[in-house]
Amino acid sequence: MPDPKEDPDHFRDLLHERIEKLEASLAVANAGDDTVAPDNAIGRLSRMEAIQAQSMNAATRLKQEKRLKRARAALDRLDEGTYGDCATCGDPILPGRLEIMPETPLCVECAR
Repeated sequence: MPDPKEDPDHFRDLLHERIEKLEASLAVANAGDDTVAPDNAIGRLSRMEAIQAQSMNAATRLKQEKRLKRARAALDRLDEGTYGDCATCGDPILPGRLEIMPETPLCVECAR
């Protein structure tokens, strides 16, 4: 696995891919985020199901927005030369963890 200090371009590419996917996913989520009107629901249960689905979509969107923010911050850390160092303890983050979650600012120990 590449080391972020030795091959920052690899991780920059991973982060740009992650950002593109998250932005596309958020665009789709925002397009389908309409309020459930009483006349659009067929019965009380259908309306409740629609409201529940809307709530779940909102939670997913919030999670994606947080990941997008972390990915953009990771690009800043790459530019600063601190990418791959844990934001809490300063120890190196394992390259395998960065491959899976390139936006993570924390090592495994501090993430616990």
